[in-house]
Amino acid sequence: MILQGRLLINPHQTPQPGWVRIEDRQIAELGQGNPPETPVAGDADSLICPGFIDAHIHLPQIDAVGCDPPCGDGLLEWLHRIVFPAEMRWQDADVAQEQAGIAYRRMLRAGTLGYAGFLTSHFHSVTSVIRAGHRLPLRAIAGQVLMDRGAAEPLLHHRLARLANSKRGRIAMSVNPRFAVGCSDELLSLAKVRASDGAFVQTHLAESRRECELVAELFPDDPHYTAVYDRHGLLTDRTLLAHCVHLADDEWRLIAERRSVVVHCPTANTFLQSGLFNLDAAREHGVRLALGSDVAAGPDLAMPRVARAMIEVAKMQVMTRKAAAKPHVPTPAEAWDIITRGNADALSWSDSGRLEVGAAADLLVLRVGFDLDDYLIGRLIYTWRDEYITHRVVDGRLIEIERV
Repeated sequence: MILQGRLLINPHQTPQPGWVRIEDRQIAELGQGNPPETPVAGDADSLICPGFIDAHIHLPQIDAVGCDPPCGDGLLEWLHRIVFPAEMRWQDADVAQEQAGIAYRRMLRAGTLGYAGFLTSHFHSVTSVIRAGHRLPLRAIAGQVLMDRGAAEPLLHHRLARLANSKRGRIAMSVNPRFAVGCSDELLSLAKVRASDGAFVQTHLAESRRECELVAELFPDDPHYTAVYDRHGLLTDRTLLAHCVHLADDEWRLIAERRSVVVHCPTANTFLQSGLFNLDAAREHGVRLALGSDVAAGPDLAMPRVARAMIEVAKMQVMTRKAAAKPHVPTPAEAWDIITRGNADALSWSDSGRLEVGAAADLLVLRVGFDLDDYLIGRLIYTWRDEYITHRVVDGRLIEIERV
């Protein structure tokens, strides 16, 4: 199969006309100029780029976007009013299957061809995404939510799927303690056992100030929030820590030392008024960084819009922070690189998020109504519409949304 278009190999450079040959679910060849045979998709005016990767999403919350109740407690109140009822619906296996399929189709429509995500505590939430993955083979790291307090009984830890480091198709199962507020020491210890063979750990850290205060009350012997996870052996180079808005220097240093990944979720932090992420602190400490939509707190599935929000939050820091040095504002190319190659590397997918021979054939063909010039990436990020995508290649196959 051959695709034709300008090849967006490096977002820091203007894409050049060329073509991509796909064989055995991989990129077999990249060429310049006109293709050697009639392309299956694209033309000289198209743009070919890697599919987007979302490093933090909650599939059971796919229909809870925009539920913004007037409340003073932010995150915790929103969880109880909006999120927990949404996740309770997944008690019904048929509903879970339907919702997993909806989430997959909506990610595909937005160009997200890989993700790291949370399910619910229900055993069948795992089988639901496995079945969705059979029909639409998005690359994924996903796991059951682990909680044993702070929510209704049906959402608490019960039966765990046999998941640690197992793979079902293109889905690798992870260990997902929701956050320290919802987990006892015993459950966090169990999470470490379940992740001991190298499975990814996904959790939340320091999203809101009230959450941090509760963790200090629940774990009074730990010097800070991050230390709770570290004491249980949950900070490794395969740990994804969502948010990290309210961290002290000691916590940044510990995360950097453990080589854990901080997943910045700018749209969600704004929606819940959790705070402004300190990108400079992450950069100064050499922390590995990824970007996530955090649907449903984040209102946008489209990762270019999340990338735009990352830039805008950094610009807010410039306008509001009184710092000796001017805060760093990512360029559009930097932000685009994170939602493709950067997020792939954070998820240990060295063959994803890039246009190169041998990489997985998870690609998008775009048609945009503006010049493909030096401002291309900025135009894409600031004007993004899913309608820019004319074709989607998933695991080497052209996928039509209407047929999935």
